[in-house]
Order: sequence, then C-alpha cells, then structure tokens
Amino acid sequence: MTNSFINRMTISSLKRPFSFDGELVYLSPSDLISVFSAQNSYKTKFYTLLIVQSGSGNLIIDQEVHELKKGRVFFVNYNQVFLFSKVENFSGEAVLFTRSFYNLIYTGNRKIKNDTAFANLPSSLDFSKIDLANFRLGISDIKKEFDQPGILSKEIICLLLKTSMLKYIRKTDHPAYSDFSTDRKSSYVDQFKNLVELHFKELKRTSDYSEKLTISANYLNALVKEKLDISAENFIQNRVILQAERLLLNTDLSVTEISYELGFSDKSHFGKYFKKIAQESPNNFRKKFRETHSTL
Repeated sequence: MTNSFINRMTISSLKRPFSFDGELVYLSPSDLISVFSAQNSYKTKFYTLLIVQSGSGNLIIDQEVHELKKGRVFFVNYNQVFLFSKVENFSGEAVLFTRSFYNLIYTGNRKIKNDTAFANLPSSLDFSKIDLANFRLGISDIKKEFDQPGILSKEIICLLLKTSMLKYIRKTDHPAYSDFSTDRKSSYVDQFKNLVELHFKELKRTSDYSEKLTISANYLNALVKEKLDISAENFIQNRVILQAERLLLNTDLSVTEISYELGFSDKSHFGKYFKKIAQESPNNFRKKFRETHSTL
C-alpha cells in the first residue's frame, strides 16, 4: 500500500545510539530490520551499501525489483526511492554514509577523490563466496572502527569506504568505470549533471544550464552528447521523468499534485511532457506498475 508521501530519511533521523556526526553509521542485521519497515518507501539523503547474508524477499529500487539473496550486494544512491517487500528470515549488514563523509579525504586520483565515480552504478551485484568474504573484510574493519572509535577513526573509515567502493566498481567490469579523465570537457559535464540534480524542477531547458556554466547551449549539448551519448535536453527530461515515476509509484499524490511538485504550470502540460518521454500517460504508468506489483 502506498503512502501520500515518501519517507525522507537522513542518518541523524535514524536515531541510532551513535553515528559519526550524522554522516556515517553501521547497521547490524537487527538494526536493519528495525530501521526499514517493509511497508514503507524511503528516499534517503545518504548512500547505502547493503550486504545480504541470508533470507529472501525483494528490494524495490525506484521501479526495479531486485531479489534479496545471499551473496548479493546493493548500492542505493542519493535520492533513490526503495522499498523492502515480502522479506523473510533476512540477515545482512549495511553502511550508510554521506557525500561529505566519503569526500573527507582528498586525493589527486579522481577515481577515489570524490563520489563522481558513483554515477550510474548498478543497484546490485552478485559476489562469489570468495569475493564476498574479501569484500566483507573491509566492512568488518569499518565496523570495528565504528564500534570503538578512536583517534583518526573517521579518516580510517573513509579510506576503507573508498576501498570497498572501488571493489564494487571493479566488480561491474565496465570500461566506463576504469577511465575517469580530468579534462575540462569532463568537468563541464560533471557540473551540468550536478546542476540538473539541484534544479531539474524549475529549470528544464539546456540554455538554463549553459548560462550557469557560462558556455553556449550548443557547446554544452555537444559535450553531453560526446560524454554521455545523450543530448542535454534528454538528460534533463530523463531526470524529471525519473522523479515523476518515483512519485507515481511510491505515493498517492494525484497527477495534478505531482505536476505542481515538479514545477509544471498545470496537469495537461505535465501529462504531455511525461507521455512524450515515457510513451504512456502518468495514470497508465501508475496503474500498470501497481497491477504488476500486486502479483509479487
């Protein structure tokens, strides 16, 4: 059953006995069960690295259904909406951390200097028994530093986190994650992506973003097309539609309410915008998914 809102969560709002300044927390199996109710959808202001040790059920991230099974590791990005469903005998552990915590230590290597490398990472990966054991060693070290914090514990955990995320990235075996160039073109595209994340509700034209970057709209579009194989306009549209889908699937807000939430002047404008990209109306999209989900 959906709610009229999505539960927005920060690490501080979890009210755990201890966290590093609301920027990092380790959750044991019992913590996970108590924090995340199977009846609620969550939108988090932190990254989630979740390791499944045993049990069954589903983890729905946005509209994609992922099976909870032993050896599977999940990575939930900022602002993704997720929901646990039909969970039985679940056991696992998780590390929740913010951008600022991960970026605590600066390095000259862009692969680990900040969270840029997290863009478009898959939501789940299956690890072999040996690989999972190796991966969990790093998480175990994070838990030790978290349970008994001392001098430089934050810095040590930050480096351990970077190691764990590099292992996750390497597991994707995708060439796009092995080359993070630092040229000016890539910098413009990264800035564009960050600006879209901040302003997609009110700014929906390529020119809106090119002005903020002090470059021409044509040049920005050419850069985005070169680096992301998609036009700048389509990138903006996809971000708007992603948020629309999250609201349609995880809340009971009306299409009119969602249209205003996303900065549209009326329901009709939003409906045409959504159908152009998603190839169906907002109401049909919502109805189809709920009919499918009811059988899970």
